[in-house]
Amino acid sequence: RIDLSERTGTRNPRLLDVIAAMESNLETPLTLNELAERAGLSLRQLERLFVAELSERPGRYYRDLRLRRAQHLVRQTGMSMMQVAVATGFSSATHFAKAYAALHGIAPSRDRAVRSGR
Repeated sequence: RIDLSERTGTRNPRLLDVIAAMESNLETPLTLNELAERAGLSLRQLERLFVAELSERPGRYYRDLRLRRAQHLVRQTGMSMMQVAVATGFSSATHFAKAYAALHGIAPSRDRAVRSGR
């Protein structure tokens, strides 16, 4: 596993702490306010830090992190789409499928079918 600072390209300890918290809380996502509080920042300061260091807002970064994990689960496990959705913090299979397709360009069920040769 590659070191978090190498994967993200940042050495900012507050940002790394927030990202580590995100990665540890994929199934039950923390709110942005909880993440900001964890870092000792205001929500606005957290947003500025993410944009400055990663050129991305924290909410989008967190969602995409969850969806990359979902892609791994879709491709590497036999979990149902609802199980994948719940495991990555989505309460609705429909919302999960739309978000997945928006990021990955393919519906999760189709992604699985393509990967398995069906």
